[in-house]
Amino acid sequence: MLFALQERGKNRLYQAIKDSRGSAGIFTLFFTLVALALTALVLDIGYLFAVKINARHALNLALKAAAAQVDMAALSNAENPRVVILTQEAGEVFYSCLRENLRLDAWNNPLPGSIADGPVRVEYFRVVNEVPFSYQYGDFRETIVRPSVTAIISFPVKIGPWIRMVRPDYGEVVTIYVHSTVAPRIIPQR
Repeated sequence: MLFALQERGKNRLYQAIKDSRGSAGIFTLFFTLVALALTALVLDIGYLFAVKINARHALNLALKAAAAQVDMAALSNAENPRVVILTQEAGEVFYSCLRENLRLDAWNNPLPGSIADGPVRVEYFRVVNEVPFSYQYGDFRETIVRPSVTAIISFPVKIGPWIRMVRPDYGEVVTIYVHSTVAPRIIPQR
């Protein structure tokens, strides 16, 4: 009797394996769909990182141009040479370069080909000549110890549907903040 039960159990197992050949196809289809969904999610997240990196480069270029607006009279003072950034000129150059690098119009609205999906806001811009200088913006704090130009910009970016599936609290648009500080590089003449 025990042998008959064991034999019947083997037959059931064999029958289940024999009938489950189609399940391999179902599992393959399921895992392929999961892999495609994860790939789409990674691409959506990668897009946001690429936009932020591109914006950081554009901000750095604008700040470098602004930091280059050095008062040559203060720098060439024989008694007390100092690096002084011209505030008005630095501001003009900063906004001009930022608009050009991010492809913005005169009101900071995106032109075709811009990475921003809405107006770019300059949240904070400061030419720092008197150091040390400390400031706070939200949870961010910084102390500047050299004459520099610092800025924080923000802009909206549309996010993909896969991120919204993972984070339903996100809307169709997320705001990206980018911060940078740049000091002029002075190379002494020999």
